[in-house]
Amino acid sequence: MEEPVNPITGTKFENAKSTKMVHITEFTADLIKHGKLDLDPSRNDHLKVTFHDSCNPARGMGLFDEPRHVIQNVCNHFYDMPENTIREQTFCCGSGAGLNAGENMELRLTGGLPRANAVQYVHDKHGVNMLATICAIDRAALPALMEYWVPEVDVTGVHELVANALNLEGQNDRNTDLRGEDRPGLEGDSEEETDEG
Repeated sequence: MEEPVNPITGTKFENAKSTKMVHITEFTADLIKHGKLDLDPSRNDHLKVTFHDSCNPARGMGLFDEPRHVIQNVCNHFYDMPENTIREQTFCCGSGAGLNAGENMELRLTGGLPRANAVQYVHDKHGVNMLATICAIDRAALPALMEYWVPEVDVTGVHELVANALNLEGQNDRNTDLRGEDRPGLEGDSEEETDEG
C-alpha cells in the first residue's frame, strides 16, 4: 500500500499504513466493554429505542453488534425490528445515493416505506418512540420519513444517547437531556429551583 497523500496540500500520511481505522461506534463499544465510561442508562428511560442498520456500516463493514452493544448500555429499553429487516437484510433509508434532496421527496418516501413499516411494527408492539442510527445521511434523512409514515417516532444518533447517559466528573446536575427535554423523574425540578432561588 502506498502512503496516502493529500491531493491539495501534498501532505503525506506516513503512519497511515500502520494505523488501524475504526468506526466511532466500534471505539465507543470498546470503551464501554473495558469500563472506561461512567454511564447512567436511566437518563434515557423516557425512550424506547430501536436501531436502523445503515447500509454501508452494516453490509459494507459488518457493524451489527457494536451499535446494539452501545445502545443496550446507555438505554434500558431497546427493541430490535423484525429479524428479516435488520443486519445483513437491512432496508434502505430511502435517501442513499444522493436522493437526500427536496425534489426527490416522493421517491425517498416510497423507497423508505419498508423501513418505516418495520419501525411501525416495533412502535405498535413495544411503544418504540426513538429510532437510532450511526450514519449521518440516515440522521438527516430519516426524520422526514418518520414524520410522514410513523410520526410517533423521532430519530437520533447513537452517540446522542451516549451523551445523555454519560456522567462526567465534576459536571453540574442536569435536569434536561441534550434536546432540552426534562430527564425522567426530574420533570419540573428546574422550575422548583427557580422558585426557591
